[in-house]
Amino acid sequence: MNASTSSTPASTSLLGRPALPRANAVPSGTSGPASTRPKKECFHCHVTSTPLWRREPSTQRPLCNACGLYLQQRNRLRPQELIDADIDDGEPEVPDELYTGPKCSHCGTRQTSVWRRNKEGAQVCNACGVYMRLRGKERPLSLKRNKIKPRTKHPR
Repeated sequence: MNASTSSTPASTSLLGRPALPRANAVPSGTSGPASTRPKKECFHCHVTSTPLWRREPSTQRPLCNACGLYLQQRNRLRPQELIDADIDDGEPEVPDELYTGPKCSHCGTRQTSVWRRNKEGAQVCNACGVYMRLRGKERPLSLKRNKIKPRTKHPR
């Protein structure tokens, strides 16, 4: 074995061909492409955060997951009523003094997937009820969230 075949120069690939520069390679001393790239935005509803980005088939413009799925299933853009319903402003629509619906006796939340009862019979949200059942103590109020977290679906 001679020396020319035992080592591969850095500028050639393993097959002996010249190595091509990578398209996403960043020259040293510069910041990454994410810092110069504008933040992605759905062209229809203008959200900037989504679990999966999609594209409109005819124009290739970016769509959020909700708009992309709606377009794929119904062959039309998502109506403004649905877009407005997804906007979470973080404020309850009715002030606490005027609210008459169910309310968790522990954390005070008004929205949950399931209402439960604790050992004393008081109405509690799903999170507080499950925490009490699994750990035998009350759920810390520091764990309270404004938005209900959906279940994660694990592949089997």
